[in-house]
Amino acid sequence: MTTLENDRPQPNSPETSKPTKPVAPVQARSYQRTKLNMTIISMALNVIVPLVFLLSGGSEAIRNLAEGWTTIAALVVVIYLLIAGIGLQIIEFPFEVYSGFVVEKKYDLSKVNITSWLYDWLKGTLLQSALLIALISGMYWLLRSQPDLWWLWAAIGATILVIILMALVPVLLLPLFYKFEPIPEGELKDRLFALADKIGTHVQGVYVWHLGDKTSKANAAVTGWGRTRRIIISDTLIDSNSIEEIEVVMAHELGHHVRWDVWKMLAVSTVLIFISFFVIDLALTAWIGSLGLRGIDDIAGLPLVLIVGAGVSLIALPISNWLSRKAETAADLYALNLTGMRDEFISAMDKLGDQNLSQKKPNPVVEFIFHSHPSIQRRIDNAKAWSQKK
Repeated sequence: MTTLENDRPQPNSPETSKPTKPVAPVQARSYQRTKLNMTIISMALNVIVPLVFLLSGGSEAIRNLAEGWTTIAALVVVIYLLIAGIGLQIIEFPFEVYSGFVVEKKYDLSKVNITSWLYDWLKGTLLQSALLIALISGMYWLLRSQPDLWWLWAAIGATILVIILMALVPVLLLPLFYKFEPIPEGELKDRLFALADKIGTHVQGVYVWHLGDKTSKANAAVTGWGRTRRIIISDTLIDSNSIEEIEVVMAHELGHHVRWDVWKMLAVSTVLIFISFFVIDLALTAWIGSLGLRGIDDIAGLPLVLIVGAGVSLIALPISNWLSRKAETAADLYALNLTGMRDEFISAMDKLGDQNLSQKKPNPVVEFIFHSHPSIQRRIDNAKAWSQKK
């Protein structure tokens, strides 16, 4: 899901502009530092927990326990995953509560109570667990049946699954957590569809994303593909921006649509998937003996799979984020060229930064490694540079 985050008209009048409450830079800096710290802790846990589990013999103990209940290899894998998954969730749960609920409440971004948050967390956890059990079970079936080329078939299967999930996100997955409805009749809808007609492109629809029931943050995205491709704009963004500002945000999302950015990022993800499975195969083959594993298809070696996968993802993170920022910058320029609305673009970016407590000028190293979007200040500077070239 790729997100936002005529002559040029004059700036909006006070009657049409919908200002947001300015955010003190120190508040945004504090929020973003907290979120960054939690991200780094999560990344560290993704390596440390499996490593301790592997070297301490805990992984073998759970495998042996599962084998005590059944001799069917596929069921051993499922039982192992259920036991290990519960243990891992117990370790991670306090961090998830703090990052996803406590921090958001502390900075007045969340609108839900702990019960509602836990309900969404439970839905997400069950959905993710079911998907992971199916994925890992399939991977170990390939390890048993195709030990030489399992990684190739696993990468192909994972890529197909990603493509399927891309189609299902807007029609099946996101509606589990948020309410969506077609954008209502009126000037805004007419302006947005006229914008799409202007460039001769077709989207299945523009939908209001009821994000405001749960958070004060704002967002917009182009999501899905084929018959499920649509643009979603949060009610929080609509409520805080003028029609012109929303129009330039829509133009940004159309930029992703016409530039095929979703498919370009899928190509990047596909390369990463193939590299990950290939490196995992090399690691399993090289270390099964020293780790006391029975073979590459031994489920007790799953922590090694997770460690290597996390390592590849971490190495690739700055590269994939750099490519994502380039796509976002190109979509920004597309929106500016299509609408000519420099001032509206700048004001929309300012409001987006305030609503999301974005640090408008973050540390360049942090931005390079962790940010999938250019900073708010960088996007504003790009818009100003664009107007000077006109």
